[in-house]
Amino acid sequence: MSLIYLFIFAFLLIASILEFSDKKVSKQLYVLIVVIMALTAGFGYGLSPDWVAYFNTFNLLADVSWPEFDRFAYFSGMEKGYLGLNKLLVDFGFEFGMLTLLVASTSLILKSSTFYKYGGFPFLVLFIYAMPNFMFEEHVHIRQGLANAIAIYSIRYVIDRNLVKFLICIAVGYQFHESIIVFVLAYWIAPMKFDEKFIGWIVLFSIIGFYTGLNSIIEVIMNFMPIGQDKFESYQSDLYAQGDGVAIGDFVKIISILSIIIYNKYAVHDKLYCYFRNLFVFGVLLYFFLGKGIFGIRLPGFYLVFLGLTVGRLVYVFDGDKFKRNFIYLSFVSYTVLLIFWLQVKQGHKSNFGNYRTIFNKEAVYGLWKWN
Repeated sequence: MSLIYLFIFAFLLIASILEFSDKKVSKQLYVLIVVIMALTAGFGYGLSPDWVAYFNTFNLLADVSWPEFDRFAYFSGMEKGYLGLNKLLVDFGFEFGMLTLLVASTSLILKSSTFYKYGGFPFLVLFIYAMPNFMFEEHVHIRQGLANAIAIYSIRYVIDRNLVKFLICIAVGYQFHESIIVFVLAYWIAPMKFDEKFIGWIVLFSIIGFYTGLNSIIEVIMNFMPIGQDKFESYQSDLYAQGDGVAIGDFVKIISILSIIIYNKYAVHDKLYCYFRNLFVFGVLLYFFLGKGIFGIRLPGFYLVFLGLTVGRLVYVFDGDKFKRNFIYLSFVSYTVLLIFWLQVKQGHKSNFGNYRTIFNKEAVYGLWKWN
């Protein structure tokens, strides 16, 4: 893991500890770390395995006229909103570096502002988000990362019960990644009344379905879906090509659900906690129901990202003894720290996170704008 990432994680960890210890942490520091994260992701060079494909698509649009744009979008298999943003930047003389900077900055602004407004402990929420979501959504899966940012931002309209504005957000996000359509359900799932027993039973049912193969029903369901059938067929082999056994992701999600079941009564009086809890629980259901393939990762991700907000609100409004509150906080912080080391071991050889370079290095084939 490169020094810049270790600095970001250390900054967030220390700020979170100070925040939890009832020491006031200024909003300026929060803005500062978000800016550092945006610049780190935006200026990063060659960090993603997908960057070559995105870079080539960006350059190809220089030779595509606007009348030919729809045809290009159809054959590229990417959303028109994302390609349209590429095309605008190309036409105004910018290079691929401006796209990565703009996407990363926009994504983090939408996410971090929501964390700050609703999280209770915003540094804790951002810390949990940063590992590993920040590493992938702002560096690798940038289209879905931006769509997910819009989904997270739209939660304010779920809370305010403003369906029109919520659907506008979904429509905008759909222009960058079609998978955001799964988040439409959030408007009705968030305010549902769940108790500990109900959460336990429905999660147990989804886990049993996952490990007994009952989740193969998704193949039947996807055949009747009006959208996404081509993507499903492309990823279908990945969906069922995963190994057996309990992965670390399975274990962590199960432990998180158990924590919610055990400590739910201490925060159930808080509406925001209940909303975020419901969304995270639904993400766990999707994860086990859809399996570990591309759908089991991409679609639940729109809901699983609410783990940070759930934990933040749980600790913030916790109506129990101090020992239990401290235990919850230390448990999730410790897990996040361990995840940093796990990412280095499991993903270090698949990415350049351990060899961070910027678009300003001499070997970079693109920058922010064209000089001639």
